[in-house]
Amino acid sequence: MRLTVIFFAFWLLVGSVISPSARAETPKYVTDWAHLLPEGLYDFFPEDMATSLWVDPVFQSKIAEAERKIRPELNKLPIVLPGYMVPLKYKGNMTTEFLLVPSAGQCIHVPPPPINQTIFVSLQQPTRIRTYGEPLIVEGRVLTNGQVTEYAETGYRIDADSIVDFSFDALDERIEQLGGR
Repeated sequence: MRLTVIFFAFWLLVGSVISPSARAETPKYVTDWAHLLPEGLYDFFPEDMATSLWVDPVFQSKIAEAERKIRPELNKLPIVLPGYMVPLKYKGNMTTEFLLVPSAGQCIHVPPPPINQTIFVSLQQPTRIRTYGEPLIVEGRVLTNGQVTEYAETGYRIDADSIVDFSFDALDERIEQLGGR
């Protein structure tokens, strides 16, 4: 319960920093974790929220409902997204299926991140497993049919075309290429 409170306090903070217009319109492609969040997802949070609200069962059920919401209109859009790998199917130091999460270390704790911030990634060709501190960039198409895994349920999937180690230059290059599509 305590981890849930800390986790959602963090997401409330993140959500208040992200401008509503960043989520309001359907993008031509997905390049930011905020694009995966439906508009108004946490609008039920009061501005002057009391600490006692975090333990209120009705408020907790609203949070649980909100974390299950995705954006169906993103289905089949091109995606270039940085994140961290949680390997699922692997042989030696190679993987063909993993979870992509926005922050290092997510999914190795309970509770896992919300389904709209957890993506199941599948690859045709294996890629090197990255440790929880090695960010990467996934490029492909986002699908809005999630996946249930042993670690977490996801709201999205990516059939990945490429996986590269993270660098700001690599990310910028791939995002610029999307603009030309």
